[in-house]
Amino acid sequence: FSYALAHFMMQKKYRELWQKFFAQRGIELGKDYTVTREEDANIKDSEWDNDNKPGGGRIDLLVKDNKNIIVIENKIKSDINTKKSDKGGITQLNRYVNYVKWLIKHRKGEGEEPTSHFIILTPKYNIPEIGEDMKNVYSIVTYYDLYYFLQQNMSDFEDDSNFVDFYNAMKRHTYENVNDYLYYEMQEKFYRRIRK
Repeated sequence: FSYALAHFMMQKKYRELWQKFFAQRGIELGKDYTVTREEDANIKDSEWDNDNKPGGGRIDLLVKDNKNIIVIENKIKSDINTKKSDKGGITQLNRYVNYVKWLIKHRKGEGEEPTSHFIILTPKYNIPEIGEDMKNVYSIVTYYDLYYFLQQNMSDFEDDSNFVDFYNAMKRHTYENVNDYLYYEMQEKFYRRIRK
């Protein structure tokens, strides 16, 4: 899903759609945004190591324009990760925040400092536990939220079979639990056989 999201976010004909999606979350994203998949969040500057502000890991989706940096961590079946070098409750979420702070500190050019936004995209059945220090930093967006948004805006994109397939594949992650989806899938197969 991260690859599909990156693909459709970068397509010119979908840019207004994603701008609208982020606008509903209070993020005014410009048309010239970029999307990076698997952004390497290692901090190269040794002064940050001395301040005990580690980076590291790979950010699922990093969306940037001249006013915003958006981190999207896609969590379908996994939890918030740590690594051996993480100490004192540091997780990948902390490391990504540190990395974005480092990016802002070392950005090139003049102008207004970009605003950072942190999102965890997750199914309702696997909302991860977030440490107290990150609860006010990261917002949770469920696949149901995204699916419902796309459903409301689908009429403009029904001619793109790849986008429709992406949208349909997302449905399995909109249920409260996995068993609900399995029941729905079984019911759909049963109805198809009856129709045949």
